[in-house]
Formats: sequence, C-alpha cells, structure tokens
Amino acid sequence: MAFACRFVCIIFLAAFAPLAGAGTSVSVSIDPQIAGGPVTGRIVVYLISEADAAESRRLQRASPASGPFFSDPQPMYGFDVTDLVPGIDVLLTDRATSFPAVWSEMPAGTYRAQAVLDRARLDSGWSREPGNLSSDIVEIEVGGAEDRAYRLVLNRAVEQTDRDPQALRAGGVEIVELRSELLSKVRGYEVFLRATVVFPENHDPARAYPAIYNVPGFGGNHLGGLSEPRRRQRTTDPDAKRLDRAAFAITLDPEGPNGHHLFLDSPNNGPVGEALVSELVPHLTEKFNLVDRPEGRILRGHSSGGWTVLHLALTYPQTFGIAFSSAPDPVDFRAFQAVNIYESPNMYFRSPGAPEGERRPFPSYTSGGEVEMTIREENLMEEVMGPNNTSGQQWDSWFAAFGPSQAGPGGSSHPAALFDPRTGAIDPAIARAYRQHDLSAKLASDPDRYALLWRTRIRLICGTEDNFDLHKAVGLLSKRLDELRPRTPGDTGYIKLVPGTDHGSVLRSSEARAFTHEMLEVLRASGLLRD
Repeated sequence: MAFACRFVCIIFLAAFAPLAGAGTSVSVSIDPQIAGGPVTGRIVVYLISEADAAESRRLQRASPASGPFFSDPQPMYGFDVTDLVPGIDVLLTDRATSFPAVWSEMPAGTYRAQAVLDRARLDSGWSREPGNLSSDIVEIEVGGAEDRAYRLVLNRAVEQTDRDPQALRAGGVEIVELRSELLSKVRGYEVFLRATVVFPENHDPARAYPAIYNVPGFGGNHLGGLSEPRRRQRTTDPDAKRLDRAAFAITLDPEGPNGHHLFLDSPNNGPVGEALVSELVPHLTEKFNLVDRPEGRILRGHSSGGWTVLHLALTYPQTFGIAFSSAPDPVDFRAFQAVNIYESPNMYFRSPGAPEGERRPFPSYTSGGEVEMTIREENLMEEVMGPNNTSGQQWDSWFAAFGPSQAGPGGSSHPAALFDPRTGAIDPAIARAYRQHDLSAKLASDPDRYALLWRTRIRLICGTEDNFDLHKAVGLLSKRLDELRPRTPGDTGYIKLVPGTDHGSVLRSSEARAFTHEMLEVLRASGLLRD
C-alpha cells in the first residue's frame, strides 16, 4: 500500500507540468524519523545560484532558506501539502507558485537548494517556530544533456529553545510571558505577550524606575533584548552608562501570524495595541515597580519599530511619553515607499500600460543608487512563501495591519491585498481604507489633537538615502506639520532628514547617537534621573 500511495502521489503532482531544464527533477519528502505521522503545511524550496554566490560574500555564507535576500532576489517555489506521509516524495512541478519563473523555465546553472515545511505560520521567521522542518542544502545542476534527479529530505525540526530563568536573572535579565485575555479570545487559541526585561545596573528593588521600551524592526522579536547586557559591557559612552543605571530596558515582541503587527489594532491581528497598554504594560509596571506615568515610559524603535513607536506615542499619550524613531515604515501613504497609493493606479510600474520594456518598475530596495529589488519582485516572492497574503513578510504584514480582512475558503479569512499580486493594480477602496492609519493624514484630519504631540512627544530621524525610500514619506509629513503648526522655540520634538545616510547607516549618525543623551535629558526634566 505504501508503494502504491507513493506512486499515485508522484504521478498526480507531476502530470500537470513538465520538469525543469533537460530532465532535471527535484522532489521533497519528510524523513520518517523526524515526523511520527502525516504532516500538513506549506513547503518552500529556496535556491541560491552559485554564480550569484560567487559575486556576493554574504550569499556565500548564507543558507538558501535564510532568505529572501533584498540584494539578490532568489528563485523559490512553494506549494501546500495536506497529510503528507513521511517517506513519500512530492515532485516539484510547474504547479508550484514560482519566482521568478516556473520550474520548467529555470535558467541552466548550478544552484544550492534547501526545502522548508512551515507547519504553524505563527511567526515571520520559520526557524523560530518549533515543529517546522527543513532539509540539508543540496547542490543541483539545472539543464545540460543528462537527466538528473535530486531529493530534498526534510530531516531537521525546529526545537523549542528553553532558557534557564535563574541564569538569566543572575545576569540581570528576565523574559516575561503573559497570556493575553483579549487576543486569546479574539483568535481562539492561547496568545502570549512577551518581553525581555533588562534591569538597571546596580538595581535598587525599593526604588521605582522609568523604562525604555524598545520595539524591534521587521523580523525582530523580544529576544533581541538578550544582547543588551553584552552591549552594556562593551560601551564606553558615559551617557549610555548613566542611562543603563537610570532605567529598565524592555524589548517588546511585535511578532504574530502575519509578521510584525506594529501594535496596531486591526481586523487581521486583533487588538494588539490595546492588549499591550491594558495587559502587558500594567503587568510589567507592577512586577518590576516601574514609574506609572507617561514620562516614565520612553519609546525607541527603528524601521517597522520606528513606525510602531510613533503610533503608540500618538495613540496612547496617557500611557507613553517621548518616542525616539528612526527610519520608520511609511508615515505618509502618498509615499508608500516609492508609490502614492491614493493616486497611482499601479504598485509595480509607473507606466503599467506601456510595453514591457518601458513600464519603469518601482523600486523596493535600492543601494548606492542601484535598484537591487523591485516591489514586484518582493511581492512575488511573498506569494511563494504564503499565498493570499499569508507569508508574514513585509508587504503581507502591512496588508494585515493597515487593511481589512477577506473571506477565504472554508470560513477562513486572510488579509485583503492592497494590490493585485500578479499585475500590481491598486484597489482604490482598499487604499481609502488605509487612510485611517496614515499618520500624516491623521495629522491633517485632526491637527488640534496630533500637531502638539508631534511637536512635543516625537523625535524622528531618517536618512536622505533610505534604501526603501522611507525618507520621501518623512519629508511629506514634515512639510505638512510645518504648514499646520510651525515650529516654535519651545518645541522639544523634531523631524530630521539626515544627509547622506541610508536605512542602516542613519543609526551610526550623530543624530542617532544623540538619542541617548536626549533620553537622559527627558528623564532629568521629569525628575526621574538619579545618580
């Protein structure tokens, strides 16, 4: 019976499309020793061209499944499996969702291939979900005169990482997990809010301390806070050392099934912002004897974390005080990266109706003035990783945070797409729905409420050469703020575009380094800074 099932499965999957090149075939199976029974999930086969790796030192070191890679969009193929029996081969065919071309049209060459089976889809990173499976890296040759058959065996499982709480506590660190009543009720399963808490140097338990809440950028989670003690050991900055004595450092977890949720309440993610301010923050305040007023809670974030801290400071001013933001996700959707979603008909091309060679694609990632990846390429890769906007990657995370949900098969739902993943055509109704989360549009709609917060609570920097064109939105918002409430000498908030810096290098700028001193000044002005 096992032989018959295997034969039928291979024929069924292969009968609809030819194989790659001149007889190159790739199959994926599960090692029977790694799974005790049938497995359901999404298989993604990642490849890295050896030619690309030869030109990129980073790709030489990387495993294919550690992508997607911004500077080198990589071939990948995805398909769902239901109750796949370990030991049965599933053949990769043109039925798979593909990038950049279907399997039969893969360019000839040598590739490194690796397969992943994502069973849970609860995190943007498959390698952080216990139970997910991956294969060894296999070198394959596509094309040529000989028939070749390759097998990718899913023989490794992601295991639960348990950290010794006593050892962490001895190092001045504690990982907090709190069951969220709000999110568990909405999602229908147990949901936990998480944070890594680093104690002040020379902590005095009898004293109430302020806290700096850090929100990681896309792909980061609370465990990034575990590096804080090492940073403290290395630093020679006297301001940093003083801040390390003055405040707790708390790193939040912004991850969920749809990737980075921005702590923005939405139909797809649920009340993640409300859960933070009504459940986790009060729990942390009580547990660690933190100062329980806004000036005792400073926000810090970069990229997606940078957008998040702006949102939190503007939406929950009774909970949070000053926000220090760098290179935030789009703050004005007239420049959603490079595209005005309210006016452009297409997210992929400036001239979508022109002949193929004249359509002028919009960039998503630019380095040194060269376009390394287009918006179209990035979204097609996300389609491979999770169709119907379920990849948990950057664009799908924005769909989930900013947009409505959409009904799926069997009563399921998924984030509605702002634009067609194949053509890039923008849905005007969805774009209009995004306006409620456009920070610049919110400022314009209620300047009496928001302008003062921007001038007193927000300190924002962004490089003029941001790789994701995020400076364009920052510039538009800054101009709008100047028009609605011109800056006065007493304003402590600011928006600065830092010349010559990009998404990463802005963090090494003098403006970013000044954040530490400014945090100390904020605490001093609030009477919360003690030696």
